[in-house]
Amino acid sequence: MTSSQSTVDSPQERETGSPANGKLPTANWRSDVAALVLIALSMLRIASTWTVFSATVDEPMHISAGLQLYTQHAYTYQPENPPLPRLVLALVPWLAGMDFDPNRGMEEQLLRVFYSDGRYETNLVLARAGNLVFFVIASLATWWWARRELGAVGGFIAMLLFTFQPMIAGHAGLATHDMATTASFVVSLLAFLRWLDEPTAKRAAIFGFAFGVAVLCKFSCIGYVPAACAAIYLVRVIRDRDLRKPWIAFPVALVTSLATIWAGYAFTIDTFIRGIEGLADIDRAGLFSFAFGRVTTTGWWWYFPVALALKSTIASLLLGIGAIFVKRRVAVEALAAVVAVLLVAMPSHLTLGVRYVMPLYAPLAVAGAAAVVALRWRWIGIALLAWHTGASVLAHPDAFPYFNEAAGREPWRLLLDSNIDWGQDMLRLREVVREKKIDRIGHAILGWHDWNALGFPPHYQAQRDIPSQGWVAVSEHIYGLARGAPWLEGRRYERVGKSIRLYYVP
Repeated sequence: MTSSQSTVDSPQERETGSPANGKLPTANWRSDVAALVLIALSMLRIASTWTVFSATVDEPMHISAGLQLYTQHAYTYQPENPPLPRLVLALVPWLAGMDFDPNRGMEEQLLRVFYSDGRYETNLVLARAGNLVFFVIASLATWWWARRELGAVGGFIAMLLFTFQPMIAGHAGLATHDMATTASFVVSLLAFLRWLDEPTAKRAAIFGFAFGVAVLCKFSCIGYVPAACAAIYLVRVIRDRDLRKPWIAFPVALVTSLATIWAGYAFTIDTFIRGIEGLADIDRAGLFSFAFGRVTTTGWWWYFPVALALKSTIASLLLGIGAIFVKRRVAVEALAAVVAVLLVAMPSHLTLGVRYVMPLYAPLAVAGAAAVVALRWRWIGIALLAWHTGASVLAHPDAFPYFNEAAGREPWRLLLDSNIDWGQDMLRLREVVREKKIDRIGHAILGWHDWNALGFPPHYQAQRDIPSQGWVAVSEHIYGLARGAPWLEGRRYERVGKSIRLYYVP
């Protein structure tokens, strides 16, 4: 690989990706329009999944917490997650009358929240629509980063890699924190890069605000953002001997970030501290997770690199690795940010899905774009981008349960948790039950589901060690964590969506 343009020619080009004379070449505006079209098409693609999937395990908690904030001005529902994404996600549901009853226990609230007024699928749409805000922010920030360093064509390529990454397309369609985390992370990196370019107090304050918002989106950003920024700065110092001192304005960034977090918690500190302490307790205790047939509560140091390797398109990974050989500084900086996120995540005991490191897909897209731009043989880049796009299109609508070709035909033997089974296929199961005219069904399904409200026939909870007869539906996650049910071993089943096994036991 070689780069046809080693540096941006002027400060204006670094900031806008446009020529210093103010004239925008035809190829530039066409690439910019194409990048925006990709974002718009991806939004349509995301919206088309809103009523395909039933509520996942985490969505009732996030929406209930947001509704509690709007209706009770309290925040007691899992404060281990910060409030900002929940406020955004729950805004439209609150305005539309989704129900939060303070007299209910938490479990009953989580079970009932999406069934408000008997309009389950409508409520799913109302809750999930808010995540488009974070998807658009993440996409535009990634595009801006790539465009300012690689030009308009590079920005378009980064958009193709980012918006068509199955994990991005999939999680953007759910009412969870992961897209908000990604958006605030990449905005923070972009603000930091601008601060490095011009180390003023104003730009330090902008970075501090962006970092504060990132912390308000997810506590993992407390580690991810500083680690990624430190990695980028280290690359800049080593490669360019750029010894300018942005840290002179560091107190401005620190004070601004602390003030932003304080304001985000309604100018109190107790809930924030309680959330941090609660998350630390959960990480120390661990949660059951699965990888390669093994179950643990302490996690594995190699989990996130392996999950990334199995859950990303192979083409995007090849381009990311190829960026190692690109001479442009942006390629090394973006890869350094990817590695920094992985290094922060690897010691965690909470190895529950690649979504925990989802923010790294933004710098990975920028690095991949740099690799394509630098390729001598453009047909290789075109082929890899086509492979990436094709894999993403073929995965639709099951984007977040996507595994690449390296995982084989039975990826559930490799990884479970939110990688493949997040309780999302109940609506599909209902359709199969109706088609087969099943009049009674046993179940062991992940998630908060009201079987009666969803219109299922008489049903009962299936047990691991007590054989049942007739139709039985089992979540892949439950089946894997329980190491199978002896009375189901070896029996034929059909797959409903990506996550449910449907057996008939004579």
